Amino acid sequence: MSDVLRIERNGALLRLTMTRSDKRNALNSELVEALDTALAEANADDAVQVIMLAAKGSVFCAGADIREFAGRTDDTSALSAKRSAGMGRLFLMSQVRTKPVIAVVDGPALGGGAALAIACDIVMASNEAKFGYPEIKGGFAVAGVLPLLVKHVGRKAAFDLCATGRSIDVEEARLMGLVTYVVDSEDILMEAERVAEQLAGYSPDALSVMKQIVQKSGDLPLDEAIVYARTVKALGND
Repeated sequence: MSDVLRIERNGALLRLTMTRSDKRNALNSELVEALDTALAEANADDAVQVIMLAAKGSVFCAGADIREFAGRTDDTSALSAKRSAGMGRLFLMSQVRTKPVIAVVDGPALGGGAALAIACDIVMASNEAKFGYPEIKGGFAVAGVLPLLVKHVGRKAAFDLCATGRSIDVEEARLMGLVTYVVDSEDILMEAERVAEQLAGYSPDALSVMKQIVQKSGDLPLDEAIVYARTVKALGND
């Protein structure tokens, strides 16, 4: 366990809990690197079949830590670029291509925090959850995470969320397709573990094949997606 990420193993389930609650679990370099490493190691570990991503405190994740480099007099451009690259991998979940990841959102998920949640295969959100991209209110454009949002909700809904900076509640997020399950806050971890254990009881190869098909199909015309699905099924792995 690091100071920013708690890692717990329970059989085939790996739970990752962001623990920067005093900073609203904002993504600083240390947390980005810890998540990057933990996901990559989970993907390489045959004993891990399902991953849960949760957060300590009342905020799931407030996005990038905009204060991380404040007050420094040295050139932080290389550090900032490294953090951005790591965040990009997280928003694509490129570290873990073959295993299901469940986001447990019990509070606001904003900016990069929303992108991190919806990058997961299943999003379990409580009645306390909110999703939003408030960058425009600070004079910043939503850029790197916007294509991911467009892919999930379509152009008009994505533009509306980012151009207005408004937050949406869990029910609107569910209607948009950003949320899989809505659960009361006091029950969310128990329910997430129930679903995770259910998935862990199934064939990991079958789950891997389905995850790869789902991820790739959104980027291909239907006929090409069908060919890809047959190819992946025949291979049985990536």
